[in-house]
Formats: sequence, structure tokens, C-alpha cells
Amino acid sequence: MTPEEQLRVDSWDNSIQTFGKSYIFSKRAQFYSNWNRFLAILGIVVPLTIGATASGYGFNSEILKNTIAISIPLSIIQLIISAFALVNNWNDNLSYSLEAVNDYNSLSDNFKKLGKNPPNSFEEFSRTFEILETKMSSRADNDAKYSLKERELRKGMRYALREFQRQCVGCNKVPLSISSTDCEVCGKFERSLIHKILFHG
Repeated sequence: MTPEEQLRVDSWDNSIQTFGKSYIFSKRAQFYSNWNRFLAILGIVVPLTIGATASGYGFNSEILKNTIAISIPLSIIQLIISAFALVNNWNDNLSYSLEAVNDYNSLSDNFKKLGKNPPNSFEEFSRTFEILETKMSSRADNDAKYSLKERELRKGMRYALREFQRQCVGCNKVPLSISSTDCEVCGKFERSLIHKILFHG
């Protein structure tokens, strides 16, 4: 294999890898966005419901008492989740995830273009590849602060292999779906419904 051919192979590999990372952080961003939306809805609906009930039925009505009784546990749940979100920096995680999605999508597109249509000059090809690889390494260093799990990496790999129609080195199959399998490379990421609701990835 010539040096140019090797660079094209590496470009495609990096495009697949960064595409998978983009998917991982898009799922994280979706997780944090959903919880933030849930907290915002609770924060608005509960007091508005109480106010509307008091206004419509009076402060001494039985309906208002029942509404307040229902709203108390909901408010407690909101406080607990809000405290958990604050301690675990959910807003920071959301901002980073959105930023990572944009960067990894851009890197994947650029590596793909490099693999498809490399510059005529090998020097230019090599220089462009090195610039993109440096950006990818820098982003990966930042990712280390946000603890990517092996399960997430396997799921991202499966998603990317399906998108690029590439064969997995573990099971030697081209994924047709994003469903989990027993493969050590592109599978074993299935989780329970409760785990999906409470934890990202």
C-alpha cells in the first residue's frame, strides 16, 4: 500500500470514528435537553395550576386542597432532580455535548472529503490530514473530562458502521440496525428502561 493509499484509509477510519463520537454526544445532548425541559415544565405547570385552581374555585375549596396535595410531591421531585442536575453540572454537560456534536460532524465530513477526493499533491494531502488529526486529538483530550463509557463507544461504533456500510472487525458483519448484539466491538450496549431514563448514554 502506498503512503497516499494509507492516508486515504486513515481518513476514512477517522471519518467513521468521529461520526460515531458525534452520535454519542448527540444522544447525551438529547438526554440533558429532555430533563431540562421536564424541570422547566414542572416549574411552570405546578404553580400555574395552583393559582388557576385558587382563582377559579376559591382559596377554601376542597379542589384547591387536593391540587396542593398533588403538587407537593411533584415539587419535591423537582427539587431533588434540580439539586442532582446542579451537582452533576447538567447544563455544562449539555453545552459541551452540543459543541462536541458540531465539531465531530465537521471533522467527519472533512475526513470523508479527504478520503474521497484527496489533493493531487501528497504534501498537501499529508498536511491537511495532520491538521484534522490534531483537531480530533484535541477534541478527544477534552472528551476525557466527560467520561465516555465503553457502552457508548460500542453504540457509536455500530451507528457509524451502519451509516458508512462498513464491516465490524469484531463480528465481521455490516450492521443493518442500531439494535444491540453480542459483539464486543459494536454491541453489548442494551440497557433497561429505568437506566435509559435516569442515565445518559
